[in-house]
Amino acid sequence: MDDVTSSGAEASAENAEEAVNAAEGAVEGAAEAAEGAAQAAGDAAASIPADGGGLLDLVPLVDKGGPIVVILIILSVFSLAVILLKVVQFWRAGLSRKAFLEPALDKASAGKLDEAADILRKHRSPIARVLLAGVEAKRNGMQPAEEMARVGGNELGALQGYFRWLEVIGNISPLLGLLGTVIGMIEAFQQLEAAGNRVDPAILSGGIWEALLTTAVGLAVAIPAIGALNLFENRVDQVRLRLRDATGRMLAILKLV
Repeated sequence: MDDVTSSGAEASAENAEEAVNAAEGAVEGAAEAAEGAAQAAGDAAASIPADGGGLLDLVPLVDKGGPIVVILIILSVFSLAVILLKVVQFWRAGLSRKAFLEPALDKASAGKLDEAADILRKHRSPIARVLLAGVEAKRNGMQPAEEMARVGGNELGALQGYFRWLEVIGNISPLLGLLGTVIGMIEAFQQLEAAGNRVDPAILSGGIWEALLTTAVGLAVAIPAIGALNLFENRVDQVRLRLRDATGRMLAILKLV
């Protein structure tokens, strides 16, 4: 009986020891998992840029590219300002609006020049302003054709304002980038020559990519400027065609009134 009791006690002790070992293993596994999670969270936090990192990223760009990159950044800011200015100008001018045209022509053909002028006066469209100038000239006994030609030239000139700046920026930005690349290549080969027999390929490769940086920046500045310029010019061409048609119809009516 005593042997049976001692055997049961030994088995119970062994089971308790196994349970303790299992508990210790679980605790160690949980600690390792927690440590891994903390490490992953730290890595994720380190990968998130601090506030203002976007502006600070320009510092190494300017440091690597030199004064050429500074000039290109200034040109890009000016180009963006011109593009936004033209977008706002075209939107305020209402270049797509043409609902006023037919009512104004109908009033003018009926001899009601005052009512036609009132309709045109409510709109900022260049076409409305040109037609209004012709109607006012007819009412004042002047030559409508000459007045409409004068006002039409001024309106189209205003729409084309700052186009030359976008063209200049689009043309010189790649050239400035190429100039920076040539200067950077010269400096890279000078460093390679100064190294003598201790030539390090990293010197040449590092100098080359820094030199090519200015070309990339120049193209990044030129492409939006040229693209916006072409879109704006296409819009002005459309307005010119519509203006020619509207003024021709209005002149034909005013000759009969």
